[in-house]
Amino acid sequence: MERLADLVPTFMKSGEGFLGSPDPLFDPNNKTILTVSAIALDFDYTTSDPSKSRADEIKVLLVKNKKPSRKSKEGKPGGFGLPTGQLESKEAMLHAVERETQDESGCSVGKIVGKLFVVNKRIKIDDQTVPNEIHVFLVEASEPLCRIWEVSEIDGSVDPWTPLRQVFEMSLAQDKGGGNRNPNGIYYSHLRRLYNAIESMVFYPEDLLEGEAVKQWLEPNRQSLMAAMNDLEKDGLLESFSPQNELEVAG
Repeated sequence: MERLADLVPTFMKSGEGFLGSPDPLFDPNNKTILTVSAIALDFDYTTSDPSKSRADEIKVLLVKNKKPSRKSKEGKPGGFGLPTGQLESKEAMLHAVERETQDESGCSVGKIVGKLFVVNKRIKIDDQTVPNEIHVFLVEASEPLCRIWEVSEIDGSVDPWTPLRQVFEMSLAQDKGGGNRNPNGIYYSHLRRLYNAIESMVFYPEDLLEGEAVKQWLEPNRQSLMAAMNDLEKDGLLESFSPQNELEVAG
């Protein structure tokens, strides 16, 4: 298998385009659906113990969806994913990042480190295909401090901070055809988004929209995150993200 550092970030190859334009202004005639997605990493439990893997110590903020959001345009099944949601009417994008993260996880956003990239998708609504921009941000988030607002949609009994290895060991929430649904699985598009973010943060920060801010933030923990991903690669948990395998996996 190729070394992790040799793999070009997946978002540069996939059909989900990479967008570098500024945040779009509110336009009632613009049919594009704007979505924000938050990635938060916790390095507080990271050690230098050679008997342990950093992949078991670094944690990722995930939420368990009990059912599709009432605002969801895709009707995804229940499953684990990154805090993600659509902007409210005329809502500022950074406010949406804070709101969605706290509403879904109960964790407040202490800092928005920077925007990583934008994923371009097209989704079907009422027999029409419309563009969807997913703006992905790196954030610092707290331990759960308040109740989950979206209790009908999110399982608040699940600890939202999940070890990195456990995230990549999860089964998928559904297969490529939308069948074999597993409410304890993870959405592949969210897992790929996380992989893309980490890969770029560690090896290609210059490709990120706010790469300099992200690079400076990650620097104290860069070696730990790189070691974690190398361990996951050695254990075969990143095989689905290789160029030859990626297209065979569900989105």
